[in-house]
Amino acid sequence: MTTLTLSGYISENKVKHFLTEILPLILFSSSLAVFGYYFAVVKLNKVLPWKKHLFLRGLVDFAMVLGVTILLMSFMHFFYGSENFFNRFIALKEQNLPVEGMFALPLVENILFIVAIEMIEVVSERNELELNLERVEKAQLQTKYSALKNQLDNHFLFNNLSVLSSLIYEDIEKSDQFIQEFAKVYRYVLTISEEMLVPVEQELDFIEAYLFLLKIRFEEGFQVKNDLESEIPGQSIPPLSLQVLIENAIKHNRISKKSPLQIHIYEKDNNIVVANNYQLRDTPETASTHTGLNNLEEKYKLISNKVPRFGVQGDQYIAELPLINQ
Repeated sequence: MTTLTLSGYISENKVKHFLTEILPLILFSSSLAVFGYYFAVVKLNKVLPWKKHLFLRGLVDFAMVLGVTILLMSFMHFFYGSENFFNRFIALKEQNLPVEGMFALPLVENILFIVAIEMIEVVSERNELELNLERVEKAQLQTKYSALKNQLDNHFLFNNLSVLSSLIYEDIEKSDQFIQEFAKVYRYVLTISEEMLVPVEQELDFIEAYLFLLKIRFEEGFQVKNDLESEIPGQSIPPLSLQVLIENAIKHNRISKKSPLQIHIYEKDNNIVVANNYQLRDTPETASTHTGLNNLEEKYKLISNKVPRFGVQGDQYIAELPLINQ
């Protein structure tokens, strides 16, 4: 611009007119259009996403561009005045220049604006998906680590091996079944360690093996009533969810022949409910960190908008796990 002015191709008055009147108008109108497009695109991505409504969304975007272009043209008409705007139109016609440019250029400009904003939003969504994927992978690794840690710790091994040792001398047939169920528990933990969801029937098959070990260990001090159907088609839950809830009940409640721990598992309002009589230990078996329950809540946040609920209701502790459609 400076070079053209100094060389005489553009007069100083025209440069001054452009810088003081035209450029501010262009910047103001362009900024207004960009901000309007941005908020409109963000809103449309929620109520009318491209993936579900491709054709309709394209029409809405085009109508929006056309509408904004008309508004900007009306603004320019008002700013310059009807007479000046009309004179500009006549001047272009007299010079045999395409008058369509007065309307086509703002339209093209607005199309470029919305395309750029849509591309920015696509990149932003992709980055968010990649971040969520990293969180899911991290959660999977944490699930694997926590599952192995909980199931293969010394306390769990010692208790079950002690039970097995006594069973061998008392009941060979039952000890053989104990070994089979014991192996099933470990095999399940290893096979589902990479999964975020498992079918309910698969989790139930595992929990039956887990409960068998607990019944042998605690005998009459541990009572379970399982009213869940063997098959709940199309429904899933995070792996080891039921095990976490049962383990939580064992850690914090008294278990004895006189005061048995009673656990009831059933389905209610599309939730799996694990309820136990609330009889807290004087001294917990292990220090409570609520890690298991917190991990369950985090898993549900990653895979669903449903939220598990835990708490005391009367003389019972109730845990509810929402079922998730596969």
